[in-house]
Amino acid sequence: SGYPRLDQELPGQGWQSGQVCEIWHDAPGQGELSLILPALATLSQQPRWILWVGPPAWPCGTALVNAGVRVERMLLVHPRNYREAIWCMEEGLRSGHCSAVLGWPQEWHKNHIRRLQVAAAEQHNYCWLWPRTHFDSSGSPAALRLGVSRTGLHQLQVECYKRRGGWPCKAFTIDLPGSSST
Repeated sequence: SGYPRLDQELPGQGWQSGQVCEIWHDAPGQGELSLILPALATLSQQPRWILWVGPPAWPCGTALVNAGVRVERMLLVHPRNYREAIWCMEEGLRSGHCSAVLGWPQEWHKNHIRRLQVAAAEQHNYCWLWPRTHFDSSGSPAALRLGVSRTGLHQLQVECYKRRGGWPCKAFTIDLPGSSST
């Protein structure tokens, strides 16, 4: 993942291909994208695309480049509705042309998350979702569910609600780039 403390809690000691990861947050701008920037930098070195579906704002190209992401490997899609967004994410995962799919779905339905999980597993690619709905505590077909909130300018609190191969974990803090402890 690029964050040693996060790696301690993730199954396999890092982000795993073939798994959907839901990252829950109270509002955009909490550092939720910072959590995957090191992985995006690595994935953008591959000849495949990183597909962004329905981000709440235009990604900051300068910040991505500074994090080592090759922005020329990114595709942005702004779907008109939820149905188009889910279709685009699933097709991106199934195509074999995307190393990762990032999505910000306006709705959250277990059967759709299950379809994304199956598609990610079939192609061994990465899928990160930032649902823009209230957290559903009744469970999810996603392999990994995290909650994030900013605790300081360069710190995130991460809570693991669900992870394959282990129980949920207590909240912990990770230092983002630019902090004095990194």
